[in-house]
Amino acid sequence: MKPIALLILMLAFGYVQENAKVRLNSYRAVADHSVGFYALSSEDRNSFTRTIDVPNFIHKLSRPSLVKLKWVLSASILLIFFLLDALFLKVSALPGAPSSAPWLVLIYIGVSIPMFSFLFLSPGPNSSSYAVSRELLGFLQSPLPSLLLAYFPRLLKADLPPFPFHLK
Repeated sequence: MKPIALLILMLAFGYVQENAKVRLNSYRAVADHSVGFYALSSEDRNSFTRTIDVPNFIHKLSRPSLVKLKWVLSASILLIFFLLDALFLKVSALPGAPSSAPWLVLIYIGVSIPMFSFLFLSPGPNSSSYAVSRELLGFLQSPLPSLLLAYFPRLLKADLPPFPFHLK
């Protein structure tokens, strides 16, 4: 697969996943601000939120199940983006260049630590900590980590330094 095709796939997937999360967040916002919403039948929920396009099974979920769904969705998307980033680095690597995969893992760990710290510092969706955490997650759920590792060294006309640790 060509790097440009993979980049287009990553951008398209980014658009689709962001759209899905926005719709899920909109649905949760309506549900959380409507008294008795979770006591309604799935048909009544569907008609109450007819302007929000979500899959039908969403209308059957309780509030805790919606929260779990959002966490599972976010974790799944993060894993898919990690795999897409790793694949992008593999197909865009110069012949004979050392692997950038350890640096990719380091970026994901390095960004995830403050992201989760901010998230748990103030978990409300209207807090500034949540906003910072959301921006860090947005960075990881984009082609930017792999683009930085693949092309920044080329712009500087230097290789990435060798990764000092090796997995056995």
